[in-house]
Amino acid sequence: MATYANTMETVIAKQDIRDVVMRYARGVDRADGELLKSCYWDDAIEEHGSTYSGPAHPYIDEAVPRMQKTGVMGHYVCNSHVDLDGDVAYAESYVITFARFEKDGEPWDTLTGGRIVDRMEKRDGEWKIAHRKIALDWNRDEPAAETWCLGLFDPDHPQMVLGKKGRADFSYERF
Repeated sequence: MATYANTMETVIAKQDIRDVVMRYARGVDRADGELLKSCYWDDAIEEHGSTYSGPAHPYIDEAVPRMQKTGVMGHYVCNSHVDLDGDVAYAESYVITFARFEKDGEPWDTLTGGRIVDRMEKRDGEWKIAHRKIALDWNRDEPAAETWCLGLFDPDHPQMVLGKKGRADFSYERF
């Protein structure tokens, strides 16, 4: 039976579960396989639309080299709902994703809205994804038209920080 009343235990569990979802988004955007794998149990299943269905860790091993070669990506987690049932939870999180790909040698931007639905399991005191499915709700693709806020930002300025894949991204630094 799902639990809806918030107690200290359920609030902590829901936050732990949301932290896993946020860690996943960061791992995808940085193309960080180690961080991504930390979100899934070793026996977890990933159902990623029409592109993949099977064990999660091999999916990550296959996807990370691809992600490292693509342009900028951003996975934004919006509202989420968590149903707790003991050491099992179902979490539905709305996501908006941005990705830059090449099409015929030109940069294209794709914006997609959807939901990730996770069956989370708590094992040895830790929540991780046991099974993930995604639902894609909408998508918009268009040629890239980057003007950096109509020229407000100068990407060539030495103080401008641009995101990078992997641990070269400044977010891994501690300042």
